[in-house]
Amino acid sequence: MAEQYLSAFAIDADAFHVMAGSRDEALVRTALNVIVEQRDTGTLLRATDAAEVEPALREIVAGRLDPSRPAGYTWLLELLGRAAGDPLGSLVLPGRGWHALEDAFGAWGLPTLAGLWGRAWTFPWHAAAPDDDPWPFPMLASKADLDRIRDELGVFDTGRVHDEHDLLPDGDDDAENTAHLVGDLLPAWVDGARARGRELLLIRDGGR
Repeated sequence: MAEQYLSAFAIDADAFHVMAGSRDEALVRTALNVIVEQRDTGTLLRATDAAEVEPALREIVAGRLDPSRPAGYTWLLELLGRAAGDPLGSLVLPGRGWHALEDAFGAWGLPTLAGLWGRAWTFPWHAAAPDDDPWPFPMLASKADLDRIRDELGVFDTGRVHDEHDLLPDGDDDAENTAHLVGDLLPAWVDGARARGRELLLIRDGGR
């Protein structure tokens, strides 16, 4: 059965934006060390091969971004989120079609969350990215977004997830995971990023 994986990190988005062209050798070393530290924990989905990771990292810090690079650079964010940010948690979402939560969030009166869910972060590009639908799919919530999302979730009745399960990818089968996401995890991740004075990075990966 296919699965998608949602990972959350508190990051300083400005620090990530200046990685491109920074010539930051310390960042490269730190990121590669994360591979060694996480190798046996199963927490890294993609960025596990140092021989593949190091050239891509060096392209970023050298500012030599390749728009034709296979899979772009978003697969490095699970590594950089640990190297230059703080992991906040993760969730396994069974099946496919979880991008459809954008429509569900909109229908439930969660417009900021819906916008976040459907908007890919362009890292490491400073403007439009070559691929506007990358995979893994990274989402960045600004500090202002976090305030609005917290307010939206604070008044949201999670009972609607079960009552309106027809909005979910696999209907009622997805209701429990979705209710856990919006009722427990997202508020905790938002609060974690806000407490650190940082932005929230969400990465959706796995079976597309």
